Amino acid sequence: MKYDLVLVHSPSIFDFRKKPVMFGPVSDVVPSTPVFEMYPIGFAVLADYLEKHGFKVKIVNLALMMLLDKDFDPEKYLRKIETNAFGLDLHWLPHVQGALEVAKLIKKIHPKTPIIFGGLSSSYYHRELVQYPFVDMVLKGDSTEEPFRILLDILRKNRGNGNGTSLFEVPNLTWKDKEGNIHCQPIEFVPEKWNHSRINYLKIIQMVFRDREIKPYLPFKDFLRYPIVASFLCRGGFKDCAICGGSRYAFKEFYGRKQPAVRDPELLAEDIADASKYFNGPIFLVGDIQAPGKEYAYKFLEELKKKKINNMVAFEFWNLPDDDILTKINESLKHWSFEISCESQDFEVRKKFGKSVYSNEDFKEAILRGFEKGAERIDVYMMTGIPYQTKESILRIPDFVDELYEYVGPHKKKLLCFAAPLAPFVDPGSLAFEKPQYYGFRITARTLEEHKEHILRPSWKYWMNYESEYISRDDLVEATYLCGLMINEVKRKHGVLDEQTANRVQHNIKNAMAIIEEVDKIYHSSSSREEVEEKLSKFSKDMVRYSLSTVCEKRELEWNVPSIKKFRVFNILKSLIRM
Repeated sequence: MKYDLVLVHSPSIFDFRKKPVMFGPVSDVVPSTPVFEMYPIGFAVLADYLEKHGFKVKIVNLALMMLLDKDFDPEKYLRKIETNAFGLDLHWLPHVQGALEVAKLIKKIHPKTPIIFGGLSSSYYHRELVQYPFVDMVLKGDSTEEPFRILLDILRKNRGNGNGTSLFEVPNLTWKDKEGNIHCQPIEFVPEKWNHSRINYLKIIQMVFRDREIKPYLPFKDFLRYPIVASFLCRGGFKDCAICGGSRYAFKEFYGRKQPAVRDPELLAEDIADASKYFNGPIFLVGDIQAPGKEYAYKFLEELKKKKINNMVAFEFWNLPDDDILTKINESLKHWSFEISCESQDFEVRKKFGKSVYSNEDFKEAILRGFEKGAERIDVYMMTGIPYQTKESILRIPDFVDELYEYVGPHKKKLLCFAAPLAPFVDPGSLAFEKPQYYGFRITARTLEEHKEHILRPSWKYWMNYESEYISRDDLVEATYLCGLMINEVKRKHGVLDEQTANRVQHNIKNAMAIIEEVDKIYHSSSSREEVEEKLSKFSKDMVRYSLSTVCEKRELEWNVPSIKKFRVFNILKSLIRM
């Protein structure tokens, strides 16, 4: 079968199956492993949009396929694919090494097939990216569906001449011609609303059956066991979080978006209803429904109520949830929960972070009200390594977690608290990356190539692209693990974790700390990368093992899913018959 576009998702480090790497707790609070095998939701959106316009698209989650099978040969698999173009995501920068290596491999196998990059990091580094001999084009911005359609039409009809003149028709495109000259089209396709495309999970299911392959389309390693899916409120940022490449500042300065593109409330409710037709697992709504205003939130919840959804719907709040909003959520859904990131228990740190400002007492009261209004679960996230944060401040996080559990009283077993590091990178385009002195940071990697070199170092301590005047790198790593140990004990004390789980987390953290110490000794006493890797090879299995469920038990993140009937098989079959 020949395709118009094959979208390939790369592992964070291409040779992760051989290379000794101490990933650390960088993925403990997300569904994927440290390989970051979860492909961006933009793949599903692009596939649906382009297929509706008559193009044949395939998704290849190469990272997952490599993760599931130690003998899987990516070169052999990619060699069999026929397509007019390959699309690679470089959305968040931890994929920089893997994405570049996969692009190099594809160009070796398919030298005449265009390789197109997309995503926020690709957009930020578009000029540097196309200077690599194995990268042909970059589609910039957060909305590339229509630019991709125009580009694929040109490639399909083979209308481009030797200088790529027809490519000037494609908005948002940066490319190099045969002489190596770089051309940059401005980011002009920036829809004011996000209504022109959608996340269509049925389309992915149909593609699985069409291609008779399931592994390339699986979103992350445990999806069949834990089928969580997502809906998105908007594109662009409402907030100016200091370290976020998806902030309002970053979108305005680098991605051509002056204000967020919000999805109409009726369409957002329809997205969630559609997902519930095929999956019994939780549906996570990315984005705070309060951000576009109360009128928007009320209209959305009205529409959601009409859908009579039985799935758990998990909300994300950036600001403390309003009482009326919580009441209306409870009226609209049988099962609901929410998560909120307060970043730090330190008010001054939280304030300077730039996301939200509220007192600790108001925060605790909002969590309690959430339970009283009917939330079945609430997740609270905090970070280590953020601007203005000291080691002492990090080590006070567990005390605040203890206070939270005391405050919510009988609801404590439904409260899950986590603290994870700002690692490995401060996002390019964020305020802290662009104005580091203001935040007490020194940025140690600026270019793509520098970030690639960082991520080839042997542990997450040396990956980080920033140093803080408020805490040393050694202290940050130690404090992150110690904070995890102490939060684990707080959860044990309040009965949130059983003894077996709490003991396992404690064991993992202590072993991770011992391995980090050993890695440090080898790293500083060796004269070359090859020598470091040779000495670390005997620790390889332990380095992987103690980078999973380290500062918390990963399954703590999971909402309840029916043990049987995780998927609505009848609805799936009925839809496939109509194909």
